[in-house]
Amino acid sequence: MAKNDAQVQEDAPVQEDRTVNGKGQAGADPASEASDESAKKRPIKLFIIIAVLILLASAGAAYFILFASDDENTDVAAELVDPQAIYFALTPKFKTNYEVDGRPRLFQIGMTLVTREQDVIDALITHGPSIKSRLVILLSGQQVEHLQSPEGREALRAECLSAVQDIMNKEMGKPGIEKVLFTDFVMQ
Repeated sequence: MAKNDAQVQEDAPVQEDRTVNGKGQAGADPASEASDESAKKRPIKLFIIIAVLILLASAGAAYFILFASDDENTDVAAELVDPQAIYFALTPKFKTNYEVDGRPRLFQIGMTLVTREQDVIDALITHGPSIKSRLVILLSGQQVEHLQSPEGREALRAECLSAVQDIMNKEMGKPGIEKVLFTDFVMQ
């Protein structure tokens, strides 16, 4: 039995070493505990790093989109998007007289010009009297029978557009006017 006691005494310290850390793990030491804790923290650190990278990338993209003012990019964007139509009403309305069966009648027409350029509006303001004079002459020479049909009114609109574009070509080197709209058309 002496051997058995010796064996028990030799085995006892080994069992104590196994239970020193209180977890019942064999061969555990403080270095392995630290590596276990750092292994648990790795996914958290990785998650934080990825979140920070995503945040920085988003901030960089937002800055580029909002504050990048490359002239070439803005020129291309301006060419792709049609500018909004600008309407210029010719005031006062045009009034002319005509005769039907020997009785005087009144012809009144309101016009609005359509363009997409501000410099054309400025030229219209400057050359307005010349444009109005040309349109009054054009309107006063119309035949009543011609104006009573939709085709006749459309032909008059095309003639007015051509007259305005001729003046604009002469004064500023480009037609500038896209359309002539009749906003009022009264024959009494």
